[in-house]
Amino acid sequence: MTDGFERLNHDEVVAIPPDTFNKLEIAKTFKVRDLITAIKEYIGAEGTTEANLYTEGLSCEVLKFSAQGWIKGKVRLALEFCPDEPDSPLDEIYEIHQQLQQIANDSTW
Repeated sequence: MTDGFERLNHDEVVAIPPDTFNKLEIAKTFKVRDLITAIKEYIGAEGTTEANLYTEGLSCEVLKFSAQGWIKGKVRLALEFCPDEPDSPLDEIYEIHQQLQQIANDSTW
């Protein structure tokens, strides 16, 4: 995906800060499928048509900007992840360079 997010597999494990979900009954470390189940239970969708929102999808129509009209299809929710970008080693080098320039400027009259 272009925005850096990737869809997580239902068996992948996620760890979150303890107070992230105050109303969901879920551990701070869980499989994606456990979060989906907790959301289904919270909204009362377990065993209903709405439960399909997380599996095969719900029938719907979408009006897209690029389309001439309504498009029939299905909509489905998924959990996605975007890794934080690591600090560049060049950032540290640039910072040291700036400090050295400042020292050189301070010592010259």
